[in-house]
Amino acid sequence: MLAAMPSFAQVANNTALVGTVTDASGQAVTGAKVTAVNVATNERYSATTNEEGAYTLTFIRQGTYTITVEHAGFSRSVQEGIVVDINRTVRTDVSLRVGSVSESVTVNAGAPPVSTDDATVAETLSSRSVVDLPLNGRDALKLAATTSDVIVGPKSNQTGIPPGEDFIGAGQREITNSLTLDGITIMNNLITVTNVRPNVDAVEEVQVQNGNYTAQYGSYMGVHVNLATKSGTNDLHGAVLEFVRNSLFDAHPFFDTPGSPKKPLHINQFGAEVGGPVYLPKLYNGRNKTFFIASYEGLRQIKSPSQLGTTFTQAMRNGDFSALCTAGFNAAGLCNTASQQIHNPTTLAPYANNQIPSNQLSGVSQGLLQYYPLPNIPGTNTFSGPVAANVSTNQTLERIDNNIGDKIRLFVRYDWQNTNIFGGSITPTGETYGPAYNRNIAIGYTHVITQNIIND
Repeated sequence: MLAAMPSFAQVANNTALVGTVTDASGQAVTGAKVTAVNVATNERYSATTNEEGAYTLTFIRQGTYTITVEHAGFSRSVQEGIVVDINRTVRTDVSLRVGSVSESVTVNAGAPPVSTDDATVAETLSSRSVVDLPLNGRDALKLAATTSDVIVGPKSNQTGIPPGEDFIGAGQREITNSLTLDGITIMNNLITVTNVRPNVDAVEEVQVQNGNYTAQYGSYMGVHVNLATKSGTNDLHGAVLEFVRNSLFDAHPFFDTPGSPKKPLHINQFGAEVGGPVYLPKLYNGRNKTFFIASYEGLRQIKSPSQLGTTFTQAMRNGDFSALCTAGFNAAGLCNTASQQIHNPTTLAPYANNQIPSNQLSGVSQGLLQYYPLPNIPGTNTFSGPVAANVSTNQTLERIDNNIGDKIRLFVRYDWQNTNIFGGSITPTGETYGPAYNRNIAIGYTHVITQNIIND
């Protein structure tokens, strides 16, 4: 049995809006009211500029914001389309014009600004990238490999032990990864691979960090990949999906023997996602306050990719290993290359001409050899043939966000996944099978006590 148990270590939320408010002469404006509104959920965050004209809105949710700045004697300034990625600090400086507060100046943001308030080296793939970019297997984590200095690690294997994938980046080994879902680790405890693959329709962003980490990432020096799940919005929305790959639709691969049957390939991915405000007729209207998202995805995969494996020739099964000595034997029957000479494991005496007497062949090994194929590539001890790589997965993800006024925000997210694998092998001792269970929960509580005191 393979299992990833629930984990309670969470990476802190560093998402923030900062900026400086000045007048037309460049002097700081003290006491200006700054309000940021999340366009999708209508969540509001407020602050007041200090004596240096600076404001900070911390622990906010990722999304697109409208920022309004007001102060007596100045026209209201409205900054629209401010995109805030997870765990990034976004600066929006504002210059106020003299005028009445009833007047407003609206500015539409262009390209997202370069983050200059922290030294983190990170790339964030937005929900549009997650949904629109071609993803083989609908695996959002694979988007990490589209960023600079990150590649998929060699331990990645759907039917491996443990099953899953990992990455290499920042000049470090793959064992120094950090892979998280909403800041909660989803890595296997033994090797830094993960089998967690949430429905991409429930993923808001994929953030990849590979250098100059903030303090909460100090445990790992390699690449840090965080999947941020979506929250519901004021608009009810949903999606239904079905992806099919089948050998019936495919031509024969170029290297197939003419007339040979196709190798089986049957992949079905199906599921649904729905999100919006919590609404109970005549009981509760959660618009602007309480939101939900729920998703399900199933995978049924049966395929037989080709694999190469080293096995025993018929001569080796009979105890004749003379083919291992490519340098030839001397008059005493010893191989001219010492590293190619075989020995009795008990007495360490060399076998003449690399031949084991039949009375020393193990009966147990002879019984096992009937399950090992003979080589089928001429002149080698290599066998090439199809092996099974079968996967069956059911996965759900649910999340509820609740705002209590403008000061308290709560969320609960639960990811559940059951996977059964069967991985074939050229040699019977290399096969893998079994269940992989993943349970991952995140609970968030943020309370803005004062502008400078926040409990998260």
